Amino acid sequence: MNDVATREVFWNISPIGELIFYALGIASTLVFLYGVYKHVQRIRQGKPSTTSWREALKGAGQRVLDLALNRSIAKRHGRAGAMHFLIMWGFITLFIGTVIVALEYDIFRKLLGMETGFWAGPFFLGYEFVLDTMGALFLVGLAVALWRRYGLKLSQLDWKPLDLALPVSLFVIGFTGFVVEGMRLAATASELPYSPGWSPVGYGFSTLWASVDPEILRFWHRGVWWFHGIVALAWVAYVPFAPKVMHILTAAANSLFREMRPEGRLQPIDIEAAFENEENLGTETIADLTTKDLLDLDSCTECGRCEDACPADYSGKLLSPREIVVKMRDQAAEETPIFGESQEPRRIMGLSIDPEEIWACTSCMACVEACPVYIDPLDKILQLRRNEVMMQDQYPETFTEVFKGYDGRGNPWNMTPDARLDWTKNLDVPIMSEIADNGHDPSEIEYLFFVGCATAFEPRNHSTAQAMVKIMEHAGISYAILGEEETCNGDAARRMGHEYLFQIQAEQLISIFDNYSVDKILTLCPHCFNTFKNEYPELGGHYEVVHHTELIDQLIQEGKLTLTEELEETITYHDSCYLGRYNDVFDPQRRALDAIPGADRVEMERSREKGMCCGAGGGMMWVEEETSKRVNDRRVQQAMDVDPDIVATACPFCMTMMEDGIKGKDAPLEDRDIAELVANAMGDGSASPNGSNGSGGSGGSGES
Repeated sequence: MNDVATREVFWNISPIGELIFYALGIASTLVFLYGVYKHVQRIRQGKPSTTSWREALKGAGQRVLDLALNRSIAKRHGRAGAMHFLIMWGFITLFIGTVIVALEYDIFRKLLGMETGFWAGPFFLGYEFVLDTMGALFLVGLAVALWRRYGLKLSQLDWKPLDLALPVSLFVIGFTGFVVEGMRLAATASELPYSPGWSPVGYGFSTLWASVDPEILRFWHRGVWWFHGIVALAWVAYVPFAPKVMHILTAAANSLFREMRPEGRLQPIDIEAAFENEENLGTETIADLTTKDLLDLDSCTECGRCEDACPADYSGKLLSPREIVVKMRDQAAEETPIFGESQEPRRIMGLSIDPEEIWACTSCMACVEACPVYIDPLDKILQLRRNEVMMQDQYPETFTEVFKGYDGRGNPWNMTPDARLDWTKNLDVPIMSEIADNGHDPSEIEYLFFVGCATAFEPRNHSTAQAMVKIMEHAGISYAILGEEETCNGDAARRMGHEYLFQIQAEQLISIFDNYSVDKILTLCPHCFNTFKNEYPELGGHYEVVHHTELIDQLIQEGKLTLTEELEETITYHDSCYLGRYNDVFDPQRRALDAIPGADRVEMERSREKGMCCGAGGGMMWVEEETSKRVNDRRVQQAMDVDPDIVATACPFCMTMMEDGIKGKDAPLEDRDIAELVANAMGDGSASPNGSNGSGGSGGSGES
């Protein structure tokens, strides 16, 4: 026998058995390819995605690397990431090993007639060691996955029969592969041209049958070999028909073609063109989805991480981002089946999805952040809202007054323009129109201080604006406000689904900004910050946008603010979704708080990327929640769990919601904006919620 280290591929299998296996393999592959073709065909029926091939390829290298290193899961869920890494790379390695054997046997030996090809000698020995090791890690990963689901019974994991069948079938394939190898090694021990130690797992199994008669082993081996092969081929054929398994292919594609626009930007609608062409606004049926939407649906593994992160689901509401995606996927599969005739598209709302589900969303983007395969449930919810609002005229009753406020007075509070100046009483705040009327050039002003509706109209938030004025004047910052000319930026209308009102507000504000040659905007509200920074550019408004906590941090770092007054209190910071997850601004707020003498900062369990929403976003500020399902109550409880004296916020919406939650729980906490805390620590006066700094602020919390 040739003493080169290699082995016979179809050892112990007859030529007829080999032919039968090839026939089954071809049939399995054809079924697989047909299923993949039908998936691709269904996805291509979607409307064009905003991500082009050219855009996708720009960052393809980095995204492929992220996928290969499993970063999307590992950075959010360490142990789950390790488990998935073992399964993913174990599977990939075993697949590559199969391809290598096919190349060696079918090309080098059969086609070229070589006795041995490249699958011999040192390469073969390395191959055996790597595949044995990775195969073992593959089984470890699967065992951990089964333990997490059925041993630990993690809440976000569902319990469908297929959830057990798929990992078990993979485990059976991997385990029987080692059994087959062990039996072969035991039966050919005296003939091996290499040390069986190069196949450590297979060698371990072979010791179980060291004393068994070789002929009996051959019989057993043949039976297990066919069982292993048929299960493996059946699994390959079934991949396109099992959504959770299909993600092996679709997740990679979804990563490559994930949206390139900023996380905080919604895709605008050409409303005029849509009406002229009698097109739907938003999503009414599966036919309204884009190719990226349909790829999203095919990529979902139902892991439940989005549901686990969702504040609405956590507080007991009907919404589950996972179920939104799964139910849309099921409807798409039903209307465009792999086998059978396609059906007429039907309305999604009322058929697959209950209206209560989409109106419970706070648009916090936690589901998007949590998804390891870059699915965007939030975008689908907002597209459904757009259709309900603008095409069906269906939305929560309380939205009616909000839309009236936008339509009549340019703000969701339906307040008169002069009320925007209430917070400035006893303050000498420069106003853009007055600067221009006095013959000065408004463009020489460094910052347009955009106060925002939630600060101007909610008395509790007045002291935040007053504190910011104090900080800017102390640091010598040139600023001015719009005063009565200021209108809402339209964020709430857009997230509620009324794109038309949003665009009206945006066009009006962009015109005002252009009139004063505005270049830099300072905002107090993260919703304003996100809208001006990420959404106005597509409508022609390009500005440098700075959140007030970023400016505060900058001034402290530059030495323009010196904090001397000690605050012997424990502070926990509540991350704003629109500042944090939407725009990746996490550190300036923490640095500003850390600069306050004597203050001790502690983190809530859910913080930074994993921070939990206050419950006000997506129009929920104007929805009366059931007492037992209030998101802000849950968030206040999370703050109380770390035993702070102060909850620091950086958003007027968060301020209102957290204060309401504190009052509801009668918690021994105080809610303060970072600007208030920093202004107090400056030592030359104070900025308090009750306006005791002489700036004329009024106390009390605004009603939501």
